[in-house]
Amino acid sequence: MEIERSLELVTKNDLKELYDGSVKRLYEYFITGQGIKWKSLYDIKQPLAVALCQGAAMHFHDKMNGVKDFDVWFFYPFNEKHLPYRTIWNWDYKNPKFGRHPSIQGYSGRKVDVLVRSIKNYSKQNSIETIHQFLQYENTPTSKALAKKGVVMLYPKLLLGKAVWYKQKI
Repeated sequence: MEIERSLELVTKNDLKELYDGSVKRLYEYFITGQGIKWKSLYDIKQPLAVALCQGAAMHFHDKMNGVKDFDVWFFYPFNEKHLPYRTIWNWDYKNPKFGRHPSIQGYSGRKVDVLVRSIKNYSKQNSIETIHQFLQYENTPTSKALAKKGVVMLYPKLLLGKAVWYKQKI
């Protein structure tokens, strides 16, 4: 099924699959691939938070926005040098219920973009506070763009499916 925006509900099981697939894709780069050079500065296996962001997160919360693609963000505490913030890793989420976007070539399902950010203002004990601090107080193009849409937690696992931002603080 080809459709620009899927209106199918995003479930907690979908969120878990999106998290697991995104972790796998990120590890391919940082643990066994070219990104191994970051090993001395960052423990890629220990993010502060991982979240589904933007339009798919809005759809999870409001059930109306629709899903064009999925954007999964990994947030890490800044350590000397920023992680490669312009790099986007992709993978194909082949869950047939979401169909595929007609103009995004090379995917049989929905494209998943995996992105990383190393951030200076964070709370090691509170992932939601970390997200709020980033969206409200970081003055970056990324924080401003993400704040315009939605954020749904994927990690820590206890917070899976918690909508923590929707166009404004929830």
